[in-house]
Amino acid sequence: MNKLLGEIIPILSNEIDNLTIAKTKKANHAEEITYEKGKDYEIINGIERLKNSPIVAIIPSCTCNDFARSLNIPLNLNDASNTILKGNVSEIDIGKVNNRYFTNFVGTGLITDISENINPKTKNIMGRISYYTSTIKSMNEKDDFEFILHTENKKLKDKAGMVVILNGNYVESTLVPVKSISMTDGIFDIFIVYNSGFSLLIKYLTQKENFEENITENEIKHIKASEIKLETKNEMMIDTDGEVYLNTPVNIYVRNKKIKFITG
Repeated sequence: MNKLLGEIIPILSNEIDNLTIAKTKKANHAEEITYEKGKDYEIINGIERLKNSPIVAIIPSCTCNDFARSLNIPLNLNDASNTILKGNVSEIDIGKVNNRYFTNFVGTGLITDISENINPKTKNIMGRISYYTSTIKSMNEKDDFEFILHTENKKLKDKAGMVVILNGNYVESTLVPVKSISMTDGIFDIFIVYNSGFSLLIKYLTQKENFEENITENEIKHIKASEIKLETKNEMMIDTDGEVYLNTPVNIYVRNKKIKFITG
């Protein structure tokens, strides 16, 4: 933390007259003071309690930095600080899952299993895509789960290995190569990945090729919606922006252009 502050404070303090640094002292403290390194979901839940939301700038200091990537914020701290000072502001969608808010994604199935079981030390060396690859090799149809997905336009009863609902276009430090994903259109992109589609998904994620027009619905189903209810036959954990603290069933809504963020 001291090293991080040592890099960014000299840059920011030259241009910002009133710069306040707040230290968190307990779990969820960031929600109370709307600041904590690496905990985007706490910041957003704190800001949502304010009548007049401030402009928010993300300093990329955690492992994946998915939301910062989606906002085109440089990962280099000096570059990120200078980007913040340029002050390019965009009104960005955020999501609401039950009574909590998120910025980037909500998912269940394989994505939650990876978050729960990954070794943090090895993750930094190998990257999460390596874990997806190794996990997929050992998967079989028994790993599929039954779910019901309700949207404003349809009801889908099915079984799959993973359901991911995206607001941003990065997951686990990896660009999701679908050009139509937008954080300002008031619509989520839902990806239902079947057992037969995981190998294809890894191929496109690693090669960063657009797969929107090349996938088939028996491998990966892509749905757009702004109101979602996700139920599973058995209660399952939900990964929300990399944090696992909810279980199915969940109700999910878009808050269109709800908060102003600094963007690159």
